[in-house]
Amino acid sequence: MRIRDLILPEDKVFFTLFKEMAVKIAEAATTLNEITHELPEGTEKGHKVRQIEHYGDEITRKIFEQLDESLITPLEPEEIARLAPVFDDVLDKIDWVTHQLCNYGIPATNDVLKEYSYLILLAGTEITQAVESLSTLKNPDEVKIHSQEISRLYNLSTELLSRAVLELFKTQDLLLIIKLKDIYESMAKVMEKCNDVGHALNDIAMAHA
Repeated sequence: MRIRDLILPEDKVFFTLFKEMAVKIAEAATTLNEITHELPEGTEKGHKVRQIEHYGDEITRKIFEQLDESLITPLEPEEIARLAPVFDDVLDKIDWVTHQLCNYGIPATNDVLKEYSYLILLAGTEITQAVESLSTLKNPDEVKIHSQEISRLYNLSTELLSRAVLELFKTQDLLLIIKLKDIYESMAKVMEKCNDVGHALNDIAMAHA
């Protein structure tokens, strides 16, 4: 037990806020997945992702405000300061790719859009479960398992991007090629940010093992 634990109880509000953030990531990923399966309809759901992203910004603000005010924290201050922005980055990137899907005038969905959004959905679920495991600080190996799964999903997404871009250039519609390539790369960025979250969660869990 650390000396500071004997002086003051740890402030668990940070885990509550991180759990809220993880839930919002899962909600945004679910909505993105719905949109990709409903194109060209379903774009009216884009406003829901934008609202979630704004709510995520508010949670991030609360985390840093709480960090400034708290004498005792369940994690090291630098660990909290590392986690908060990477969570926010995931929501920002989901919001951006949703904006693209809803405004680029994509005439119909395709298997790549569906597969990419499904990978994002799975990654969001793993993030939620990893945060839940981290909140007890008792099962670092569980966090590691979820982080490894996020990494596996990320690797699948990079392979998907390579295949998808090669397939795109076999089509004749230059404008559609540009639009879809842009969207695919934005989805790849979402997965990259999810992987950053996985690394951060794993590093923190191992430090407290």
